[in-house]
Amino acid sequence: MDNGWPRTVLTGLCIVTCALLGLLASRFAVGARGVVAPALLDASAPVLASALVFVCLAVGAAFACAIARPINAAVALFCVGCGVAAFSMRGGTVADAVFQGGMFRWLGFETLAWGLFVASVTVMIFRVSGPLPDVPNPDPDQSFIAGLLRKRALVSLAAALAAPAVLAFMMVGASKGQAIGACTLAGVAAAFGARLIAAHEQPILLFAAPCIVVGVAQLMLAGPVMGSLDARFASGSLNPILCVMPADVAAGSLCGVAVGLGWSRGLVKRDADA
Repeated sequence: MDNGWPRTVLTGLCIVTCALLGLLASRFAVGARGVVAPALLDASAPVLASALVFVCLAVGAAFACAIARPINAAVALFCVGCGVAAFSMRGGTVADAVFQGGMFRWLGFETLAWGLFVASVTVMIFRVSGPLPDVPNPDPDQSFIAGLLRKRALVSLAAALAAPAVLAFMMVGASKGQAIGACTLAGVAAAFGARLIAAHEQPILLFAAPCIVVGVAQLMLAGPVMGSLDARFASGSLNPILCVMPADVAAGSLCGVAVGLGWSRGLVKRDADA
């Protein structure tokens, strides 16, 4: 679809729809205190809350599929990311997670679960939309799975290793907006790195890669934390990577990679015969 008002209207409607579904999903993630929990693990009924939240967001992803083919997959995934961000904005921050206690040391597992959700949604949307129009297809006859697992495409996922470094540099507070913003910048950095490594590969798995990398980093960093968590947080000695909640990472991964792919479009050099 050419640039113009139809594309803008469709994108806007999809963002609003996904955001409303994200807000609806937050109603199912209420914690013991009667407010939206900072993480699904802290909800009153974690299993039920997780199922209902992911169903709501999956419905948003289904709506996003409607604009994936006429526009492109990156825009559709940005819309899904806006829905996850709306859900995350209703939840608590690291301060709530720390002082609530409970499952804080295990939030990395939830971040990994969000990464699997992001990967599933990304595969679904790319299956509907086809490849990104600005990335020339190196082998038009290959299957979708073969393109997904191309060696250079998998190597480009190493760019997501920059995500924890970006979070460590950008997270200097505990606000929800800063957490989502820092995670988005981490996604942008991963997209730029992946373009530099493999500009001619479809970045399908890249959307979930920052989420997976941050989840692993959170598990590694939370284990050795000694002493009282609330005292560590109050003194400012809690590692910044532990200060982002799982849904923050998922929202930033989706939105940041989508934005980064758009900004780095000039790195893609088409062959003369493409």
